[in-house]
Amino acid sequence: MRPNKSTKKKYTDKEYDYESLYDTPINQLEEKEIENLLKTNSIDHHYVAKTIRHGNQFDVELYPLFSKQDFQRWKPKKTKKAQRNLNEKNAKKRLIRLINENFTIDDWAIHLTYSNQNRPSTIEKAEKEVYKYIRKINYRRKKMGLPNAKWIYVTEYDPQKKIKVHHHLLMEKGIDRKVMKDLWTNGTRTEIKELEPDEYGLTGLANYISKDPKGKKRWKSSKGLKQPRERKSYTSFSKKKIRNMIADDTNVSIYMNSNYKSKTYLDHEIRYNKVNHMYYIYVRMRNKDFTKKKNVRRNI
Repeated sequence: MRPNKSTKKKYTDKEYDYESLYDTPINQLEEKEIENLLKTNSIDHHYVAKTIRHGNQFDVELYPLFSKQDFQRWKPKKTKKAQRNLNEKNAKKRLIRLINENFTIDDWAIHLTYSNQNRPSTIEKAEKEVYKYIRKINYRRKKMGLPNAKWIYVTEYDPQKKIKVHHHLLMEKGIDRKVMKDLWTNGTRTEIKELEPDEYGLTGLANYISKDPKGKKRWKSSKGLKQPRERKSYTSFSKKKIRNMIADDTNVSIYMNSNYKSKTYLDHEIRYNKVNHMYYIYVRMRNKDFTKKKNVRRNI
């Protein structure tokens, strides 16, 4: 739902780094502190509900918009470190959501390692080996009348932690697992497993392969992947509902299941900002039909 004219005129929808600014978990506060925070807010604001669909997952991010005057008065200062942290955080979120949107129980998780004699001297050379591997797979897919595979891979390397260069590759099925294993000739510890989504989709696996942002780590993907679908609503949650969820977070699941009837609530977190006493609410949900489909594989 789009904002009405009065909302457009009064508030400015700035894409600021709301996740990092609301950095204090509210569950660390006493009830009296929460009550006082709700009373002291004086900044003019309006809450927007941003929803992100990725696969069978559904995220809801509730964060405040400010009047143009208040945003100018309070707008956060940008530093190189803050921008770097924001870029890393957004890259990880984007990876998790791309994985959930494009891969299912019918696809592969491939873990590629190198023997000592085949270990490349640079990350760039290692990535060339992955591309060679993908081309070999696509060549065999073409001979079978299949289009090029969709894929995402993460390269991991951190000499300080003695983590040797290796790759985590997610790829759609199409050719035999043994053939795919034989096509990687740089090491003998190649693992190829069927993906096993749970109620959080493939978020657990995505978090694992993108863990620890320090060190040398990067991810690449094939062209034409489906993108997560984002929408914003400016009228889904009133200030009263926001206050009710902050005052008693058992209301979060009630409101979410009521607002999004085809989804099921999973969990949430509420954080606040010590400067402006505003709140950020992040909710994870999933499609209700998840349990019907989770154990059904296509016959590939």
